[in-house]
Amino acid sequence: MNAETDLFVQAFWVKCRDIIRPELDEAVGALRHAGHDANISTLEFSPDEKTVPESGPTLMLTIHASGTSDTRLLRYRGDVQAKEIEVMASDCKTSRYDLSAVTQAGVKNDIALCFGSMLKTK
Repeated sequence: MNAETDLFVQAFWVKCRDIIRPELDEAVGALRHAGHDANISTLEFSPDEKTVPESGPTLMLTIHASGTSDTRLLRYRGDVQAKEIEVMASDCKTSRYDLSAVTQAGVKNDIALCFGSMLKTK
């Protein structure tokens, strides 16, 4: 891995640790309290797979809605080639940002847009 890629991957994980993950952890607690199954997972970046379109460091929140077969996903993926973060959610438009544009308020908004209705169902 070259130095530029290494720095981007490190910056992605710092952003995840400091801003994204705490908000996802809070969402998991609220979703579980509402009766849903919610989990957070990560996927490390492998320089050997950098040409694979979906490769990149990834932090995902997966929800299995209580009483249904509905599964929803909120994914934060570091696009190593473009040096951006990609935010993808079930039934939502995929967004791309510079890492510096990711804020606590933005992550809260992502969660509310994607899962807000699930918190009010129980």
